[in-house]
Amino acid sequence: MEDLISKREVLERYGISYGALYRWKRMGLIPEDWFIKKSTVTGQETFFQREAICRRVELILERKESTSLEELAEELQGKQKERRSQRKLQVKNAFVTREFSVEELESVVLTDGEREIDILDYLREVSL
Repeated sequence: MEDLISKREVLERYGISYGALYRWKRMGLIPEDWFIKKSTVTGQETFFQREAICRRVELILERKESTSLEELAEELQGKQKERRSQRKLQVKNAFVTREFSVEELESVVLTDGEREIDILDYLREVSL
């Protein structure tokens, strides 16, 4: 089961404003794909993976006095790009294991006989 935390809980827990959270998103400090929209009884709400967002907000709050947000965003985005370029897709069967750099792949197609789904975009975007 996913351990999610609501946007409201994040704002209250860390004493940050809605505006600050979305400014951090625009700057790339918080990746767009971390914002998970879910339907609730009160309408649609935004959630985050608890561990990831809490670590990131704590890092931003800790470093914002000594580092500009722009510099921190560049640092975080550079690390993210570096991690992504190092990611490998490993395919195994009974006889051989093959490894491919995710960034060098042209397509990865999952089939069930009738349908084909190219899952490469998912592989490139998934956060590890």
